[in-house]
Amino acid sequence: MGATKVRSGPEPEEGSTSGTRRRDVTAVVLTHMRPRLAGDVVRSLLDVEQLPGSQIVVVVNGVGGLDDPELEAAVRMVRLEQNTGPAGGFRAGLEEAFADPTCEWAYLCEDDIGLFDLPTPRIDDVLGRIGSLDDLHPNIGAVVAYGRSFVGRGAHTVNVVPPDAAFTQVDVAPWGASFVARRVVEADVLPDPAWFFGLEDVDFFCRVADAGFEVLVDGESARSVGEQQTSAGRDSAFASERPDDSREAWRAYYHARNSVELARRHGRPTWQLWHLVHSARHLQLARSGAERSAIVHGLWDGARGRLGENPRYGRTVGELDSPADPASTR
Repeated sequence: MGATKVRSGPEPEEGSTSGTRRRDVTAVVLTHMRPRLAGDVVRSLLDVEQLPGSQIVVVVNGVGGLDDPELEAAVRMVRLEQNTGPAGGFRAGLEEAFADPTCEWAYLCEDDIGLFDLPTPRIDDVLGRIGSLDDLHPNIGAVVAYGRSFVGRGAHTVNVVPPDAAFTQVDVAPWGASFVARRVVEADVLPDPAWFFGLEDVDFFCRVADAGFEVLVDGESARSVGEQQTSAGRDSAFASERPDDSREAWRAYYHARNSVELARRHGRPTWQLWHLVHSARHLQLARSGAERSAIVHGLWDGARGRLGENPRYGRTVGELDSPADPASTR
């Protein structure tokens, strides 16, 4: 189900490297129609995290890339011939990262992660603290920047913000900026491209846990971005940078549709009832006719078991080049 890949850029380095640079981690940046934001993430990985370009994989999901050709030449670029959604994109990135036998951790980064107030530099600190957990947590599958847990109302989850900087077990997480261990991919647990977009991250982390691995949230990171994980906080973080959820009514289609699939794969029959209750509430709160139509269409396709991309629903504006220009906010 994956798209054809075109690779370019430096190959992974062989042998030891100078200094204290970690050889066991590869960052994977997934981008679609956001060259400036993705470029900022890559520059931070190079300049702040001090990763060499050979340990940075940029997956371009159909349309986009980075905002600087020299920056693209400095890292490993994987271009997919079509948009496969976050599920297909991160799947390709994980496969590329772990093709390097020295890589033990993939650091998955969404292209807008730079808009959130995560601690930086972060990679060496988090992986160093993970290493001290081997006795208590010998089977860590993923460490996420902000995690969520089910609360007994179907697929509904709440943000988990630990009271301190410790690692805490969670059920699922958004992609955000997450570390995934090689052992997960070796167990054949990979994002499922059939989901395309919407709760594909929840499905992935559910399957990580189902395979017997722990999903932990880094308390330090979760506390630093806790306020930004509310709806108002996300909108504030995105302001003048990229369209917020209210401007992307198409998202409601995939959330409504894939919630039905999530209940089938990971829930109980009562989850479907809860989803209908939540959907009715979402219809009441919908900010446009387009959003209401997307919800109804999503429920219908979910009931029919339809997955994959629906060409009617997709991103048209990735980032706001000129916030003062009304046309940039369509």
